[in-house]
Amino acid sequence: MVETWKDSWFEERSRLIYILPRGFIDNVLPLTIDPEPGQIVRVFVGRLEIVTPATAMAVTAAVARNDEATLHKYGRFLEPILQTIRQER
Repeated sequence: MVETWKDSWFEERSRLIYILPRGFIDNVLPLTIDPEPGQIVRVFVGRLEIVTPATAMAVTAAVARNDEATLHKYGRFLEPILQTIRQER
């Protein structure tokens, strides 16, 4: 898993990676297989991006300076970071 996801899940930033409990998975995404197998193992991994004060300050400053190079490094996470900054104000 780590090798598969290292380019997109393990960039420099702060995040929490966690495993969802089986009961939650079964409630949210029920699974029916016919014929029923002898065993079913389901593992779902979640990821939560953490917008640290340092990240918020860096993005806020980059927006103020129109620093596209700095903003670009946040890639697909820029919009959620900006939303978090707006919500915290």
